[in-house]
Amino acid sequence: MLETLGTYAESPFDAPQFLQLTPDVYLVAWDPPHAVNAAPRLEELGSAQFSAMASVRLALLDGRSRIIWALAPKDKSRLNLKLTAGTIGSGAELTADFSQSVSAVDPFALTNGLTQNACASLVTTILNTWAGMFKLARSRSFVGFATKLLQSVNDAPSVADCVASVSGTYLLETFLNSECAEISSAILIGDAGVKRLDGDIFNESYNNGRNRLFLGTVDLAQPPARSHLVLSGPWGLAIRRLEAEGAARSLGTWWASNARKLPEVRDYLITRLGGRTPTARAAVRDLQLAEPMPARRYGALGETAAFCAVETAISVDSGVLVGGWMRDPGKSIEGLDVLTVETEPVPLELHAFDGVLPETQGGYPIKKFVAFAQTGGALRHHIQPRLELRLASGERTSLVPPPQPSDAAESRANALSIIPPRHATDALISGCLAQPLADLQDNFRKQVGGPTEILIGTQTQNPVVSIVIPLYKIYEFMKPQLAAFAADRWLAENAEIIFVLDSPEQATHVEDLLIGFHLLYGLPIRMIVMEQNGGYALACNAGASKANGRYLAMVNSDVVPLDSGWLEQLCACLMMDEQVGAAGAKLLYADNAIQHAGLKFIQDEKGRWFNHHYFKGFPRHFPQASTSREVPGVTGACLVLSRSDFEEAGGYTTDFIIGDYEDSDLCLKLRSSNKKIYYLGDVELYHFERVSISKNGDYTRGVASQYNRWLQQFRWEQEIMDVMSSIGARDGMAI
Repeated sequence: MLETLGTYAESPFDAPQFLQLTPDVYLVAWDPPHAVNAAPRLEELGSAQFSAMASVRLALLDGRSRIIWALAPKDKSRLNLKLTAGTIGSGAELTADFSQSVSAVDPFALTNGLTQNACASLVTTILNTWAGMFKLARSRSFVGFATKLLQSVNDAPSVADCVASVSGTYLLETFLNSECAEISSAILIGDAGVKRLDGDIFNESYNNGRNRLFLGTVDLAQPPARSHLVLSGPWGLAIRRLEAEGAARSLGTWWASNARKLPEVRDYLITRLGGRTPTARAAVRDLQLAEPMPARRYGALGETAAFCAVETAISVDSGVLVGGWMRDPGKSIEGLDVLTVETEPVPLELHAFDGVLPETQGGYPIKKFVAFAQTGGALRHHIQPRLELRLASGERTSLVPPPQPSDAAESRANALSIIPPRHATDALISGCLAQPLADLQDNFRKQVGGPTEILIGTQTQNPVVSIVIPLYKIYEFMKPQLAAFAADRWLAENAEIIFVLDSPEQATHVEDLLIGFHLLYGLPIRMIVMEQNGGYALACNAGASKANGRYLAMVNSDVVPLDSGWLEQLCACLMMDEQVGAAGAKLLYADNAIQHAGLKFIQDEKGRWFNHHYFKGFPRHFPQASTSREVPGVTGACLVLSRSDFEEAGGYTTDFIIGDYEDSDLCLKLRSSNKKIYYLGDVELYHFERVSISKNGDYTRGVASQYNRWLQQFRWEQEIMDVMSSIGARDGMAI
């Protein structure tokens, strides 16, 4: 099917003709005296060779066939060609002499007398196959030929508009006939050469099925001037003349004035443009924020009515995390699907738990649910992924969640609060939360940015050890901590002090404090300021990356030494035995009760492994807690190790959320390299435990701790069992 046929020239090919397409590619056109039903052949009777050759067989209106060969001779010598049309005795010979002028191919002659289907086949063969085979996409002569070929097929094409652009990607729009449902190829041909439209196209029924709305994108260095859009499919060929007046219009400007704001068009734009460039991602984000879709629920609350609401739908790189609630006393809801642009709807496996509405909403019992749809990256840039409710009646109805945050930290916070902590079972974490939380944490890490450094005082040259102290909103222990450091002669002479500020909005205040403490105690200080809050592991790794010491002392900001010599003893433990990967100290509460005397792993009645401290809550001088020994691990509140071991282990693992389990994970990584972990019972420091992390709402109100515990067990369960069966049994300390 062709929408319009052009005017034919009079130039039959009863005798085969040798014609020039481009400087290096030639055509042979021949109309045998009969229909050709078998594959035609072209042979070179001499020694000439071709770098490429192809043919197409086309139907003529008079019932015969036209055969066109395209060939690229390796050298332009004399060609002696034998043509065979598949029937015995049906053949011809043709001599091509390159020393004489070769006629240029006339596109109007090629299409003269062809059927509509044959015209479509010729255009698609030349543009889809030969342009690539013979490397013609950038040839000016080929583009000129192809443009005339399109004119010979349709001399009055309809218009396609270039409606907007974003970061070098141009958006094309046109209408098609209703039968043009399947599009096999979409090609733009013009000043930029032959360009296939990038990615998937949009082609949906429009105007109550009377026609179809087509959208496509193409990446170009310049606006697409003097171009044609060529669409083909089983239905035939559609040719459009491109109008580029809107090429400079922004995506947001076009969308604001566009009358065709279908949800499917919105989905297409976000999916196709969001992954292109940072500018394109910002454009589709702004589009969604400027005109969010109204949230849509299903049903009405009542004694017998069905109701469903999706409150949270967070798009990540691997899929969509969905949370909501429903009431379905009549069992009329069959299921819930996530809608994507590229695939069929993705059914959700709902993890449900009981809930009750507030009295103001009727006090009805409800089912809360959470689910994760594995949609790949199809919806990663959507802040309102659409869903569809399947009803037992066979009907389907659309659901739209409220807009979700585009900021990675806010999205992560929403994901952490989607399930009450008491319902965060290992099965639910593994089957539903683990992948989206991993994606969100990865996105969060990417947006944290790089740290900056501020030097206070004359820095220690060639320090033995670098003390890395992460800071987050709590600064009341800095003065006693630095006072204790200054009173320790070995530390003052051999250590450098690196504070890593993980609440950068307070950088000026903290810098002023540190300058004052430097003037008071005389200790040089390095201050590393994170670009934004990244959590414990990222802050510690940033500080370690700037360290100059042979050893690293990872010390919390709420840890204060009791006496001098603590750091020298911990470093000496590493120096005396190269098999020791990390060393830790006894940590005490303010009331002198033990907070930490080595880290171990304990298992609850459900088989879940947790971190626990030996002798927690026992008196300071409890004899067994004062014994130095090998332990499964030590807390990151005071952990000393060599910088080379830290770097070889990859530092603190950064996919734990907020700040928990990184220290035990590091100890397990060191153990996997055949290193031992030691606890020194005669080295004592105060630890005002978990003061900073209590300021982080994401941690305290969600399921971050359960997720981190699950993640450690998922990675290290066998190693945990092994170390507890060896060291735990050997030291006999079950407390």
